[in-house]
Amino acid sequence: MSHLLKTRLLTASVAVFALAACRASTQQGAASASAAPNARAANAAPMLVDTKWVAEHINDRDVVVLHVGTKAQYDSGHVAGSRHVSLEELALPQVQGGLTLQMAGAEQLTAWAVRNGIGDKTRVIVVPHDFNLQSATRVFFTLAYLGAGDRASLMDGGYQAWKGEQRAVSTTAPAAAPAVTFTPRVRSDLIAQVSQVEAATQDKSRYIVDARLTRFYNGDGGGYPRPGHIPTAVNIPISSVSVNGFLRPRAELDALFAAQQVDRSKPVITYCHIGQQATLLWFVATLLERDARMYDGSFQEWSGSTRPIIAPEKK
Repeated sequence: MSHLLKTRLLTASVAVFALAACRASTQQGAASASAAPNARAANAAPMLVDTKWVAEHINDRDVVVLHVGTKAQYDSGHVAGSRHVSLEELALPQVQGGLTLQMAGAEQLTAWAVRNGIGDKTRVIVVPHDFNLQSATRVFFTLAYLGAGDRASLMDGGYQAWKGEQRAVSTTAPAAAPAVTFTPRVRSDLIAQVSQVEAATQDKSRYIVDARLTRFYNGDGGGYPRPGHIPTAVNIPISSVSVNGFLRPRAELDALFAAQQVDRSKPVITYCHIGQQATLLWFVATLLERDARMYDGSFQEWSGSTRPIIAPEKK
């Protein structure tokens, strides 16, 4: 083979390699740019399961069922074998003048997971005690924050549906969970910071959705400490997304977002009073495959600052 031919072949090979590398880099960049922090893997567990599925799998080796409610509610009856969860276990300790129900650190959350037998391969079912779903979705959101969201599901209808179907209930706690290893893979990008919310009010790069009841959105009480709502925010109250503990059908949930002109062109930030109700709207947005984050400081932090607010008109 002549020297000239070798040179041409080498040059062509380099060009092909460079083109392939460029395409790969572009594809990776596009994927990175389009990736949402709450995007679920193709093999992720369904976000919602029914009571029948839970009854069929509750005794599976790698399934843990978490009952979310007060200790008194848990003691009055729960899905047999389920473990009680209180939101205080998942939050930073409350301090005088500080924000309420803020996400705890990885060490505290990992200890909680291990204590409940949640390991690196555990399938977790979150069960709300009653028709108020926001505490249960706060637990689901915490699992997602820990990197275990793809293995978590909410039981649609909750404990009230389970009990109404006369399935196995108990008033005693199960034995201590077996030893497990849990590796936290913290997804801090699921939580919107106040600076990101502030930027969104100015450049409208993201939709801001207020999950509080409409009267609080309109400024009728419930101010932390000022009543009103964050500028540019629209209101999709938590009361509109479920009926008797069951989430509304997907088409109806989509219609709620459409009614507020919240389309898929921009990411969503949900907020509420203290970052609990907002997790239910975050859950719904994720279920609808929308790019969503949750503002943990919520209205308590925003209204406690000097940032602009849409306040009720003075009478």
